[in-house]
Amino acid sequence: MTDFECTPQVALDFMNREHRKAFDDANALKRLLDKALALKLDSALKSETKSPEPEALGEFETEEEAKTSQSDSTKIELLMQTLLLDTVTHFKLEEQCMEQYEFPAREAHSQEHRLVLQWMDREHSLWSRDCNIETINHLSIYAADRFPKWLLNHIVTMDTVMASYIHRHGGTSF
Repeated sequence: MTDFECTPQVALDFMNREHRKAFDDANALKRLLDKALALKLDSALKSETKSPEPEALGEFETEEEAKTSQSDSTKIELLMQTLLLDTVTHFKLEEQCMEQYEFPAREAHSQEHRLVLQWMDREHSLWSRDCNIETINHLSIYAADRFPKWLLNHIVTMDTVMASYIHRHGGTSF
């Protein structure tokens, strides 16, 4: 889990707020995925130890487990959509700010945004295709490690430079 308090801050408050929300959402997603993974693993373990017999509930032991799994699955889907849509919104705000203040490296910065949105879309589409143990584990690593590392690197490189430039040229908020 990423602790936002340990991440560098940039010169524009709106960006810091957006960064905090992204880290918070990724942490919440990681917790939900861990819960879903534990439920799937527990369910798989129980099915291995039971004698083979047809079950109306599929791989779930009880109706409660099935309901919990569906509820968690919906929460995961919604949080993944929120993370993606909030990132789109954040990038649009940054790009408007870069345009308004004629930030010299705005094309390279915007290109990075486009690439990461494509990557995020691919990662997020995994959930709708298959919610198996491998997918949950992959997305858990994405939420806990890959996305936060990318975001932190983006903050300390591109966002710090851009925010400093905007701030030096009179930008304070957006």
